[in-house]
Amino acid sequence: MTEPRKYLTAHAPKNIWAELKLPNEDARVRAMVKSGFNVELLSNVANIIGLGPALVAQSLGITNTTLARRRKHGHFTREESDRIFCLIQVTDRATDLFEGNRKSAAQWMQTSVPALGQKQPIEMLQTTADTIAVLNLITRLEFGVHS
Repeated sequence: MTEPRKYLTAHAPKNIWAELKLPNEDARVRAMVKSGFNVELLSNVANIIGLGPALVAQSLGITNTTLARRRKHGHFTREESDRIFCLIQVTDRATDLFEGNRKSAAQWMQTSVPALGQKQPIEMLQTTADTIAVLNLITRLEFGVHS
């Protein structure tokens, strides 16, 4: 008689918020955005999505010279931190859309999407209105609405 097999549960990749060591309390994250994220956070997000920090900063409307100044200062402004927050939120949702596959999520974020006017989702994180459009598209795709 053979022994029953033991099945181990597969471990999903860490939640991006936890991986970035951001608090899971909404109020604390909002306070961090208001006070300005640490500059290292941008590099960490860039690594997670597989892009260079300069390219990610550029997609958020942060120029190379501004990025250099922020590195000296150590923190982003409130507005820049808000855009980084949007990037994290979209990355998290896109990763969920692709069932935990960050590589596929990152690839989708860099692909021109007809529903976004042929823009790449990563290009649409400079304003709240554009970010909401990307998040709404992800929601539609999750429910199978492709128009």
